[in-house]
Amino acid sequence: MRIDSLGLTTDLAILELQGSTVVDHGDHLVVRTEANPTFWWGNFLLLPADVPRDEIPRWVERFEAELPGARHRAFGFVSAEGDHSGWVDLGYAVETDVTLVSGSVPSASPLSGGLEIRTLESGEDWYQSAIVGGSGVPDDERDDRLVFETRRARSQRGLVEGGHARWFGAFAGNRLVGSLGIVRLGSVARYQDVITLPEFRRRGIAGALVRVAGEWALAQPGVERLVIVAEEGGPAIGLYSRAGFVESSRHAGASRAP
Repeated sequence: MRIDSLGLTTDLAILELQGSTVVDHGDHLVVRTEANPTFWWGNFLLLPADVPRDEIPRWVERFEAELPGARHRAFGFVSAEGDHSGWVDLGYAVETDVTLVSGSVPSASPLSGGLEIRTLESGEDWYQSAIVGGSGVPDDERDDRLVFETRRARSQRGLVEGGHARWFGAFAGNRLVGSLGIVRLGSVARYQDVITLPEFRRRGIAGALVRVAGEWALAQPGVERLVIVAEEGGPAIGLYSRAGFVESSRHAGASRAP
């Protein structure tokens, strides 16, 4: 299946580096991540575009046949165009993601005092990254989310130890308050999982992390472009645009919680 989206092609490439399987059936892809079955966007079907309302039940059946152990439902669409109301009426959340690219080191505002940026190294660093990833989750969902974030941190650390990536953190003393990753994929490098603790936002952390990671990536042999993905309409779009990124494409997804 043809995919004209750097956001999606880099997503799939990173998933495969982490051990996921991607099977091309011609008119759709099936993505499986057995090591993290509750990872919605590691266990999903990818279609070229949205489908007519009356075809949705058939695709839901296909998802259930391909991923019988999944409690969630998730469908990606290479094209963001189309009327997604059929999914919404069935209780799905639909979002559009914007892929942005840059060929130069991102600009950033000064980082607030008392903060340090460095790579994640120790087991404690990675444990804290799982905690940060699950910040802001309601109390009744916290245990399940921590299991998911711990699995994800393990996969991210594997990318670093395999020489494919670096993960950077912003620290207030020994406390991790923000982090992101960046993965080398041939001539491009893809940012991953930009997050800052709520009480540390608006202090220049995300911008500083994006800049430091971009400097590292563009210094690697063969890397020419940086790729980052953000939710349409979200605050990150403005941050990345000010840092020098420009829109490349858009894709969409429909998901439903268990």
